[in-house]
Amino acid sequence: MFVVRAGALPNITRNALVNAAELVSYDVIKETLTVRRRLMTDSPACHVVSAFSAGFCATCVASPVDVVKTRYMNSAPGVYRGALHCTAAMMRERGLLTFYKG
Repeated sequence: MFVVRAGALPNITRNALVNAAELVSYDVIKETLTVRRRLMTDSPACHVVSAFSAGFCATCVASPVDVVKTRYMNSAPGVYRGALHCTAAMMRERGLLTFYKG
């Protein structure tokens, strides 16, 4: 029988978002550099630029999820009804930039 541990769902969600953001942004950036703009050829330098850019995009997507996940998992029982309630409370209390505080 498969048992889901506390915190597993937020971790799975975060990993899915990071993977999607990284894969999509890598492909779009590489295609833009080589095909659309012809700024670079399909070379190791192009792959390095695309990889670093994709990593930055993935970090921008993952940071808010990490902040919510950490706050939710470290909160006392009963403070939040779930991760979405935690997200809404953070947004209401401190605004959008609260998701990018470390």
